This record gives sequence, C-alpha cells and structure tokens, in this order.
Amino acid sequence: MVFIAESITTFYDKEQDRLSLIFCGEDKKQLLGLMTRQFLKNTLKQLPHWLSRQYPNFKIRTAEQQWEVNCLAHQISQQKITVSYGKIQSSNHIESFLIHTINLSNKYSGNYNPKIKLEFLDASSTIKIGLILDLAHLHKLIGEILKQVQVWDIDNPWQNKNVSSFLSNTNEKIIH
Repeated sequence: MVFIAESITTFYDKEQDRLSLIFCGEDKKQLLGLMTRQFLKNTLKQLPHWLSRQYPNFKIRTAEQQWEVNCLAHQISQQKITVSYGKIQSSNHIESFLIHTINLSNKYSGNYNPKIKLEFLDASSTIKIGLILDLAHLHKLIGEILKQVQVWDIDNPWQNKNVSSFLSNTNEKIIH
C-alpha cells in the first residue's frame, strides 16, 4: 500500500512506550505508524550528517562550523514554523504498523531550500507512506517528536555538543 501523507500528528503512547505518528492523507484516511525508542535513537545518530549534506551552496571547512550551522538551522525552524496542538480527530479504526525503515531523499536539489522526501516503511515494505517537507519543516517535525518523547531521555543532536553523529554508508536510507 502506497499512502501520500498531507500531515502528521505525533504523540507518545505511554502504555506501549512508543512514539505514535498518525499520517493523514488528502482523503482524510489515517494510518498509525509506531516508532520504538531504539529506532529513533539510531535515526537521530545519522540524521544530522545527512541533513548537513542538503545545503549545497554552503561550504563548511570544519566539523565545528558544520555543527554550528546545523544547530542554527534547527533553532530557526523551531521558532519560525508553527504547529497546531489539540485533540486528535481520528477515525474509529486506524490501521497501524511498526515503522522499520525511513528513507530520506533530496528530491529538489539545487534550491536554497530543498524538498526532502520521507518514506516510512514497515518491515516487509508492504506499507509505504510518503511525505514531502522542506528542511525547516523537517527540523520542526524532529523538534516536535523530541518533545513528545522527553521521557525517553534522548539527546537532541542540535543542542548537545557532546553528541557526535557518524557517517552513514546507507546513502539515502536510515534503516532500523
């Protein structure tokens, strides 16, 4: 099943100890993706490096400069992008799946604000949810996710200099 998401609602499910992502499509259909703590930790290790490569017109000379640029981009998006908070309007029965893979790809390279395509897949790749965001909205989504899972004690890689990201050899994929 291929599903194009128009919006995402995030919340922490204390009972299951999982991050829940409700994807809503244009036709108001909803799918529920569940993310584990370990998957999010692994994703956050790789994400800063991947995102830093998405700024094609900015030449960085040192790791320290790159970290500063990444932090600035993340902080600006947290202040600039607004989100809606409130009760979740969901249908009676929402199909759910465990998020196993997130594919990231830069679909509109060459822009000052490239668009990022995210694909959320289950373990067998039978469910594929697509979403396109610009970098600022992706940073905001990550910031909102980190707010939801504060009980997990996960470091925000854009706020803690002691957190180091590693180079990913998975190219365009972040795999659980």
